[in-house]
Amino acid sequence: MSQKKKSMLLFLVVALLLVLSLVAVFFLNSHNEQGEIARIYQDGKLIREVSLTDVASPYEFQVEASDGGYNLIRVEKGAIGIKDADCPDKICQQRGMVSDTGYPVTCLPHKLVIQIERLTAASNGIDAVVQ
Repeated sequence: MSQKKKSMLLFLVVALLLVLSLVAVFFLNSHNEQGEIARIYQDGKLIREVSLTDVASPYEFQVEASDGGYNLIRVEKGAIGIKDADCPDKICQQRGMVSDTGYPVTCLPHKLVIQIERLTAASNGIDAVVQ
């Protein structure tokens, strides 16, 4: 076999292995997805977990703060945000609906944090979701 044919064969084998590896990674990642969950903390304590994947229709609920204030939270498929609050600066409302796991929604006056997490079958996440 000539050197050119050996090189071509080696290239084809490496390319095939690369393609198969990419397909395997894509397949495994797409089947491990379990959805997204929003974890709502107040004063550093987890008070509620909400599935953002299983939302049939948008809904809202209110979280009362220890100072007597409130945050009205809106949940939509794949997103969550603070629709209304009685805090003085309303920065939490201005944030709008959030679907990104990298940036939590916070209301500092009411010590409220909403963190979105992407769950996979391998994660040590929750057993059930409360809506």
